[in-house]
Amino acid sequence: MVPPSLASALEPRSLCHGVPTGPGWADCAFLSGPAGVTRSLARIARSHPGASPEVAASYLANWYSAAVVAPAIASYVLLRRVPDLGPAGMSLRELDSGWFDRTALHLPVGTALADSAPAEGPVDRATRPHVGSDRVVGDLAALREVLVDEVLTHLSPFVRELRARVRLGYPALWGAVAAQCARAFLLTERATGDPDAGRQEADAFFERAAPTMRARPRWHEFVHRGRPYTGMRCGSCCLAHRLGDEYCTTCPFTDDTERERRMRAWIDTQGNGGLAV
Repeated sequence: MVPPSLASALEPRSLCHGVPTGPGWADCAFLSGPAGVTRSLARIARSHPGASPEVAASYLANWYSAAVVAPAIASYVLLRRVPDLGPAGMSLRELDSGWFDRTALHLPVGTALADSAPAEGPVDRATRPHVGSDRVVGDLAALREVLVDEVLTHLSPFVRELRARVRLGYPALWGAVAAQCARAFLLTERATGDPDAGRQEADAFFERAAPTMRARPRWHEFVHRGRPYTGMRCGSCCLAHRLGDEYCTTCPFTDDTERERRMRAWIDTQGNGGLAV
């Protein structure tokens, strides 16, 4: 069972436990290797006519890394627990477009913070079913180090695979990963209600992840309708503008005034509880 707070932070993606079956599922050992990357890039190219190899690789870097890091980051912030991210122990469901909409963790294995209530407050054991099989660390800094190591260990071979195929440097590829990590941290506000907690955790995470995770996002903070919000300016461009007429709101090439205008409009489309990401 996935706690409701975790599900909220992950939407529109979702998380399940166990080894999945059915169409579209593949384990991350395959998806992050040569054959899996080749297949995913081909799907993206078919669904986005005109996409160059670099655009397809940038999309894949963002989509794959988001599906891997979001469950781990949300679990770290909300449950004070980091699941194991070994590629052979995870699966993703890939749509025909190349986008991943579900993540599966095969086994109830992870690392938890000793003697501490989760960030969201007390959680019934029925909604936190893996406690008995967790490794335990003594403080939050140690748990954060586990999170960083799990993310970098899983994604480093995948990033190298992309780098060998296209004319995108490591700053651009790791910048895509960093953008998805930052977004995952900010989205935990859906459960915590705290606009600062996710950003502060992200800052600590990126400090530990440097220099591997290059071109990290910078924050764009503002007040909208009397409430503080945090958006972001990515450290590298995802290249989506090459297939459209304008740059993304989070793009480093978007003017700050225009970025804030778009974030305000985006918040208003979401209704109560809307965020800037």
